[in-house]
Amino acid sequence: MTATTHDRSMLSAARHSEPSRAGVLILRVWVEDRDGDQQLRIRMVGRPDLRRDTQDTATASTIEATLAYVRDWLEHFAISAL
Repeated sequence: MTATTHDRSMLSAARHSEPSRAGVLILRVWVEDRDGDQQLRIRMVGRPDLRRDTQDTATASTIEATLAYVRDWLEHFAISAL
């Protein structure tokens, strides 16, 4: 994504204040060719709290499964921040 696709007020606010907690979720996406059949592969690595060394790892092979994991991860992050 580029900065032009973000809400500019969020970008400027982030520069002036430290978040109370920050996490990261990384998606690595590739296509495997298995006997002429291309299969989508997704590996998701998340750290819900950057101050800690714990991380979650999950894999998926469909867009739907990936979106479900990302939604769950974000919901958990938001709830645990309260």
